Amino acid sequence: MIQEGTYQFLGFFDGLAILIWFFILLSVVSNTYNKNKDKSYYKYYKTGFYVKILAAISFSIIYIYKYDGGDTAAYWDTAQKFNNLFYIKPLNFFEEMFSSLPFSSRYYSFDINTGVPPEWIYNEKEGLFTSKVYALLTFLTFRSYFAMTFLCAYFSFRASWKLFEMGIKYNASSERNLAIGALLLPSTAFWCTGISKDTIVYCCVIYALDLLFCFFDKSIKKGFVFYFKLLIIYFLLSNIRDFMLLTALAPFIFAFGIKYSNRPGISNFSKLFIQSILILMIFAGMAIFFGSSKAVEITQEAQVIQSDLKNNSEYGGAKYDLGITDFTPFGMLKAMPISIFTAFYRPFLWEAGSLFILISALETLLLLSLSITLIFRSGVVLFIKRIRENEFLVMAAVFSLILGFFAGYTSGLFGVLVRFKAPLLPFLFILLTMNLKSEKNNR
Repeated sequence: MIQEGTYQFLGFFDGLAILIWFFILLSVVSNTYNKNKDKSYYKYYKTGFYVKILAAISFSIIYIYKYDGGDTAAYWDTAQKFNNLFYIKPLNFFEEMFSSLPFSSRYYSFDINTGVPPEWIYNEKEGLFTSKVYALLTFLTFRSYFAMTFLCAYFSFRASWKLFEMGIKYNASSERNLAIGALLLPSTAFWCTGISKDTIVYCCVIYALDLLFCFFDKSIKKGFVFYFKLLIIYFLLSNIRDFMLLTALAPFIFAFGIKYSNRPGISNFSKLFIQSILILMIFAGMAIFFGSSKAVEITQEAQVIQSDLKNNSEYGGAKYDLGITDFTPFGMLKAMPISIFTAFYRPFLWEAGSLFILISALETLLLLSLSITLIFRSGVVLFIKRIRENEFLVMAAVFSLILGFFAGYTSGLFGVLVRFKAPLLPFLFILLTMNLKSEKNNR
């Protein structure tokens, strides 16, 4: 039995649920592999699955023993209490699930029989919504912490495989490099597989991009189920991490423009005109964003974080300071280059104060080496030209820049940064290992 603090993570029935779900998932993966093993790139399928499972187990055990469960255990524990509420007070369950009731309402719905969720869950809208999402999974996983972890790992694996197949379809890089970027990067595998917000956000963003790219393929039917999936993804992201909607939609818009301008028969003048419109859209979009209430909210949050990090010695972990003194939308614009650089290439090796940060530092050293090598191999002009010829690479570049800015600007702690930027690492790695040969419209 694994028990830490107030949480009990493993008992007899939990072990039974773990075995059942592991063999179910293993059977599903093996069946999918056997149906597609004639495709050369499916040699990475099972490996990708095992990596996600091992990463999810590592994530869970480290959080149990090092952080007494942390927020991941709180989400699972709250999900259990919602599950109890369903069986004891079903009407209250639906009332709680479909409304944003204040913390005081928990005494009306929850009691000693159901268990009472922690106060911070109710005070954080995103945390409460995340717990509600996992509450639905408790009915499938028999309330087992590790069985739910395995299910999250499988969803994350399927999302990563979608990204891998998109890279294959658009000939973005070699099969080996795509497999490393999409399936095997340690930080993404670790932070985006367990019971957390990051796993839900990562899966939603990848699936959203995959569905949006279906608009490029006229052979794919887009019926009710297709649009329902998009609606579900929008609902999840808007309630957990709403700015990620921008990081998914903006790359698709630019990829769509590049796809349209690269059609056969388009004259050079028309191509130049379309791409000029895209550039104008960039500036217009930036002007709208930096003048919005969301930009003000982000700058205020960054100001509070930077002030707390400087004045509050209770914050543990390695910190970084971007030297930002102008916490206005215009100041945010000026901070974009240093914020993106920080997300892409920091922490440096000498800034690593823990094993997590060291692994991330080794990854960023690899990315920096790849960046330098790619620039020397191709030059900046050819590098940009190849991106413009491939809508997948356009999407990867825009996604990496947007999420890199948000991650670098708002984190403040390297421990937060490595977790926040984990979803962009596959895109950045694929971008830096791109195929340099021009293959216009050769799919």
